[in-house]
This record gives sequence, structure tokens and C-alpha cells, in this order.
Amino acid sequence: MKTTIVLLLILFLSSCAPDVTIFSTAPSFTLVSTPSFTLTPPPLFTATTTFVTETPPPPTALPTEMKLTAIAIAQTQEWTFPVITPEPAELERWQEYEKALGNAIYERVPREDIICEWQIVGRAEREVYVWVACSGFRPYDSILTTFTQCVVVYLGEDGEVQGIGTVENTPGSSYGAIRRKLFPPGIYERCVHTPADRMKEHLESRRENPEPPLIVLDAIETP
Repeated sequence: MKTTIVLLLILFLSSCAPDVTIFSTAPSFTLVSTPSFTLTPPPLFTATTTFVTETPPPPTALPTEMKLTAIAIAQTQEWTFPVITPEPAELERWQEYEKALGNAIYERVPREDIICEWQIVGRAEREVYVWVACSGFRPYDSILTTFTQCVVVYLGEDGEVQGIGTVENTPGSSYGAIRRKLFPPGIYERCVHTPADRMKEHLESRRENPEPPLIVLDAIETP
């Protein structure tokens, strides 16, 4: 009985199995050549330095132009100051003034060789500030020279000349400090901006025609 069942099972399985084709030879394969690839190396990196040049904006006003403009204004500006007339005592002592001024500006020069012109630019209680021009012969070469300077005339109680204050004979730490010590604000500016041409011309004429300085002649002509 068991044998019959086994046989029936074998027959059933064989009828259900698919057909199998057995190749006698191995299947042939066709080799297809693959395309060749050329590897190109990447380009080398080259560092390039780029300089950025900044162009400054054009200046609105050049310093040189500003400086030249300031000089032009200073040269064309006219300075006018009120005329300060001398006191009667100052006119009477004009020879005393001239001698003191000449001795203060010129050293080691004979007194008879020095003549001076001056103009008053300010006055305090016992101080008279003058713009002075003196002419004299230099002692070492006898050349006639003219010096202009702003000085202070110190007066005594009776109006006599006690001394002359100049930048050279006044002690101080600097030129600016001495100027501020000698002159009140605005006085020195009046000196340097007051024309001296008329005084110099009269100094030349007095060498040939001796007469008092202009400060005296102007006071006499003024009614």
C-alpha cells in the first residue's frame, strides 16, 4: 500500500514540473569594447594680486590759493587811524624827544649825525607810544641808514623824557612777550600799518635843509 502511494506522488510531481532545456554548450557572449576616457588634469590655480587705487575727491579750495588770497587782501587793505596830535609840552621838548629816540635806536653813533621823525600812535598817563624813523651813519662803514621802529617814551612828572622802551632794551622770554609787555592791545598794529614814507622823505630833506621834524611843522600849520 505504501509503495503505491509513493509512486502516485512521484507521477503527480513529475507532471507538474516545467520543461527544462539542457544546453550542451555554454552560451556565447559578445564583448563590446567600452569607450576610452582621457583624464584632463584641472588647471593649476594662479594667485593674482589686484591693487585697488582709491582716487581722492578733488579739494574744494587749495591751501595755496587760500594763502595767496589772504596775502592779496593784506596788500590791498588800507589802514586808517585817527591822527593823535602832540601836547604843547611835547612840542616844546621835540629836541629832547629826538635826542632820546636817536640814542635808543643807534648805538655808538655821534649825536650830531642822527635825526629822527616820529608820529604818536597812542598815549597813556606817563607813556607815549610812537612810530619812529631815525637816520644816521653806521659807525663801522659810515653808510647812511634809516631805521623804523615802534617804541615807548617814558615821561616824568613834569613831562620830561626819562627813557625809551624798545624790543631790544626790554627784558623778556620771547619777542612776543616783550611786545605785549611794551604795548597795549592794538598799539603795535597801528605802528606797523602806519605809512613811514613821508617821515623818510623828510629825513632826507633835513640833511640838506635843517628844520624841525614833521610832528612840529604839522602842529604849526594846523590852525
